[in-house]
Amino acid sequence: MLNAVLGIALAMLAAPLLSRRMDDRAGFVLALAPLAAFAWFLAQVPTVAGGGVLYEALAWVPALGIELAFRLDGLSLLFALLVSGIGTLIVLYAGAYLSDHHHLGRFYAYLLGFMAAMLGLVLADDLIALFVFWELTGVFSFLLIGFQHEKAESRRAALQALLITGGGGLALLAGLILIGIAGDAWRFSALDGTVLAEHALYPAMLALVLFGCFTKSAQLPFHVWLPNAMAAPTPVSAYLHSATMVKAGIYLMARLNPVFGGPEGWGTILVVVGAATALVGAVLAIRQSDLKRILAYTTVTVLGQLTMLIGTNTTYGLQAFVIYLLAHSLYKGALFMAVGAVDHATGTRELGRLGGLIRYMPLTGAAVALAAFSNAGLPPFFGFIAKEFKYIGLIELGPLGWLTTAVMVATNALLLAAAGLVFLRAFLGREGRYPRVPHEVSAPMWAGPMVLALGGFMLGAFNNLPEIWLVNAAVQAVSHGPVEVRLYLWGGLTPALLASALTITLGVLAYRRRQSVRHHLARWRVFWQISGDLLWDRLLKRVFLFAGTLAGNFQHGSLRRHMSLLLVVATATGAAVLASVGGAFEGLGGFSPLSVAGLAGCALAVAGAAGAAVMRGRLALMGALGLSGLGLALFFLAARAPDVAVTQLMVETLTVLFLALVLRRLPPVDGVGSRTPRTRRLHAALAAAFGLMVAVVMLVVLGRPLPGDVAEWYLANSLPGGHGANVVNVILVDFRAMDTLGEILVVVLAGLAAAPLLGGGRAAENTGAGGRKEFGSVLLRVGVKPLAGLLLLVSVVLLWRGHNLPGGGFIGGLVAACALVLLALTFGVPMARRLLRVPPAWVAGLGLACAAGAGLFGLAGGGDFLTGGWIAPGGLALGSPLLFDLGVFLAVSGAVLHMLFRLLESEEA
Repeated sequence: MLNAVLGIALAMLAAPLLSRRMDDRAGFVLALAPLAAFAWFLAQVPTVAGGGVLYEALAWVPALGIELAFRLDGLSLLFALLVSGIGTLIVLYAGAYLSDHHHLGRFYAYLLGFMAAMLGLVLADDLIALFVFWELTGVFSFLLIGFQHEKAESRRAALQALLITGGGGLALLAGLILIGIAGDAWRFSALDGTVLAEHALYPAMLALVLFGCFTKSAQLPFHVWLPNAMAAPTPVSAYLHSATMVKAGIYLMARLNPVFGGPEGWGTILVVVGAATALVGAVLAIRQSDLKRILAYTTVTVLGQLTMLIGTNTTYGLQAFVIYLLAHSLYKGALFMAVGAVDHATGTRELGRLGGLIRYMPLTGAAVALAAFSNAGLPPFFGFIAKEFKYIGLIELGPLGWLTTAVMVATNALLLAAAGLVFLRAFLGREGRYPRVPHEVSAPMWAGPMVLALGGFMLGAFNNLPEIWLVNAAVQAVSHGPVEVRLYLWGGLTPALLASALTITLGVLAYRRRQSVRHHLARWRVFWQISGDLLWDRLLKRVFLFAGTLAGNFQHGSLRRHMSLLLVVATATGAAVLASVGGAFEGLGGFSPLSVAGLAGCALAVAGAAGAAVMRGRLALMGALGLSGLGLALFFLAARAPDVAVTQLMVETLTVLFLALVLRRLPPVDGVGSRTPRTRRLHAALAAAFGLMVAVVMLVVLGRPLPGDVAEWYLANSLPGGHGANVVNVILVDFRAMDTLGEILVVVLAGLAAAPLLGGGRAAENTGAGGRKEFGSVLLRVGVKPLAGLLLLVSVVLLWRGHNLPGGGFIGGLVAACALVLLALTFGVPMARRLLRVPPAWVAGLGLACAAGAGLFGLAGGGDFLTGGWIAPGGLALGSPLLFDLGVFLAVSGAVLHMLFRLLESEEA
């Protein structure tokens, strides 16, 4: 199962390259991935049909208990076959339909990405994994609907679909988390419906999950996004909006039916919402004149009917659900592809301009005829069996069932009339007024509809095959208990048969008198004025106005006001937390002994901060802040933390240099700080309150013991476990190496992103090869080279000794960066680059490679990623953490030099 998802994902990555090399022929190669997945799933049919269930699990986020767990039972197998089988035909169809599109490779990638996400969704057994795949289908559908992004219609439809389904996805996430907590299980197969039904949060779970499902599957009132999504290319409509994405919500409701289907609330909600959706979709479908929009609204109707059938929870209702799900996917996929072929061949989808196409497109017409007959529910097609079982399943409900059966009869009659419009009106009768002369489309465009349409016929004519191999296992997966499954074309003279005959009669009458039907529907203009699109636009406009008003009040452009509000909130929050914690100030009696160096450091830090508060020039302010940083470094040194002290010293030096170089290029200002005494007093009070709050919080935190004797554990295990006496460095490069890897990744990415903003100069264009004039002293130039060499030597020593003595890769990297920056300031950046020989960005990348590569030793040894591996030749302990520390050294020095060199070059150029 995992291999099927990964195989399609790999095809997605290869799609752009293959498309550039092979043009539209790439579709034949890319279709092999879903075809292979379809063949594998087909091979599992005997196992699943015999009652077997296949499992696969891969640890994903072990700390949170999240697994990439896949489960293949009857329901997931049915969906997997539809996703991969129809997906294969769609890939071939898209190659012909978009053969002349310049972004065909991108379309293939989006389509295959969606296919992999949808396959992962229907196979996922873990709640959180399902949500991830759920959201991925939303992202890829947004890209596919908005594929023709140059059109405003496509952009609007894509955004609408994303916002509606994305909002439902957030609700679904909350619902799944509540289910996992309440059920004490994070797998669908382990959930107990009785436990959930008795939980106090059961109504919240039900509402949140159904909200997510209803938005995804276009249930009323969220149905508006589906017809608008027809702005997407026809392959998207044929795949996403008939067979896959819109059925994701249907799938989840079916998957949760054994869990939630016991209490009456679940079934009642599904039946009522489904009936309303089906009726609205059918009425709107008959009013359309565009073939794709007719099919879109009939899809809304079918989705409503499927929701109704899940809610019945009757023997025939659940059988009808599975049968109708399969039948609809086959005939609607065929009809969408055929309508795309009509549009491609004639240049129009408008019914008023079509007619007599069977003369020009006999193969496409034959496929449409077969699919339309199944859509209309005529024997011996699979759609007829689905219709019969739908009526029996609804009638089993009793009084509510008769009412919903009437709704089902009315909607099915309108579906039959819509099928007549698609086939009879477009392909038979007199010749239409086409924009261009029609022609039969290429084989990949008519073969897909033909295969699906024939599938609907064959499954109906030989219904014992789907009964044994597909339907039975799927029905058992969605029901509470064993269900006897038996498909048939003729069940005798039953109420369902009478309802079916009434449906056909009403459908034929509605088609023959379609103009009169439309005229009568138009008389209910008060309802058509309530447009879902209009309501959506107004809602979105109100949201944007509210957001703009809110942002205008907070994003006022004043940094002082932002900082003031931030300090007020932080101070108030800290005070509230301290007041709510009982005994917060206990254990504050023990303080470290005072020292002269520590007091001096504190005095320098306070003096620098006070100077920064009153200095009126930018550079003077930077000097004052630098003094404050030096005072903190002295304090850390007095507190016997030389690693932190050296790091603070190097960071402070480089920070002052950065800011000084940037501030020199800004225009002068009259002064900094507030101009009115009242505002200055207010700012002083806020600063004092915030400082006092931070001090108190730090005292409270430091006065409490660490949980679980963490410090003692690190001290006890640093030397035997990490082969290092410097506990700080061992933690950074061994025990918590994953954290450090993430930190240096951020440092490198920040350096690469910030460098273009700091300056656009290039070494080849640099005219300042002689260095900066401020460093033009002969004595300075003579002394800088040995000083830089000494700093580089010190950086290497700090790197080497860091595992046992104060030092390490981070400190060493900063010292090395200071040495080369000193040379760049004195002799120019070209000289420093020549000495470095390798571009700083490459140095940073090599550092990341070293750090990540160090983690592979743990995997090679059968452990986890970044597990330390050690050897001791001659008693000297050497291990992968040392290689990791070297990576930190290179990443930090490379990122800093990349930014500073670009900044200096932009000034010298």
